Amino acid sequence: MRHLLTTLALAGLISPACAADPYSARQNPVFLDPPPYFSWSGFYIGADIGGGVANLNANSALGSFNSSASGVIGGARIGYNAQLDQLVIGLEGDFYGAGIGADKYFPDADLTLNRNQDWLAAINGHLGYAVYRTQFYALGGVAFTQGASRFTAGPSLAPLAAGLGLPTSVSVSHAYTGFDVGGGVEYGFTDNVIGRLEYRYYYFGGWNYPGNGWIQQTQASLNDNVVTLGLSYKFNVAQPPVAAKY
Repeated sequence: MRHLLTTLALAGLISPACAADPYSARQNPVFLDPPPYFSWSGFYIGADIGGGVANLNANSALGSFNSSASGVIGGARIGYNAQLDQLVIGLEGDFYGAGIGADKYFPDADLTLNRNQDWLAAINGHLGYAVYRTQFYALGGVAFTQGASRFTAGPSLAPLAAGLGLPTSVSVSHAYTGFDVGGGVEYGFTDNVIGRLEYRYYYFGGWNYPGNGWIQQTQASLNDNVVTLGLSYKFNVAQPPVAAKY
């Protein structure tokens, strides 16, 4: 009986110690799985859709013409990014078809201005900061667009133009070159599928529309504000090994 009591007492002393240190009974260390790796490096292609507002400021002998137009844009892009730690640098090109247009009547000059933009394009540098699957980025580069305007004489001006043998409607168009700047945020839904939300400002400076008929030489400047949503497909690149932690 005495030996039994001694055994039970020792067991009572040992049990709390084992409960306080649950790892003492384990023979092997515990291995923890490393976090999944995500890289922004690689080539990608994508598509975007959104909307834009274009502002045209024109000055001529007939007066000043300031017109705002809005519409839908959509198109494709292709690019390459390289990730260095949390820094992401890259180069991207895009082309968007545009349905931006408006009509505006100017009573002082008695004419209607109809204008539109058919497309926007750009080649941009990319600078981003990555937090795992989220990337905040800025971009900027050279931009291009096509702008077209049609001036139509109003009820008072049209008879005067016709009496002088001049057309009652004059059209002019021009391919602008300028710059764009902007930024946005991207998120990797999978290792390949990436979504983005982006804002961009385009500035195309000024251009002198030549005189044509009763339209005097006109100096015009154009700028756009554009917001788009997009999806990209990123092609995989080799991933660096990740050491297991324990």
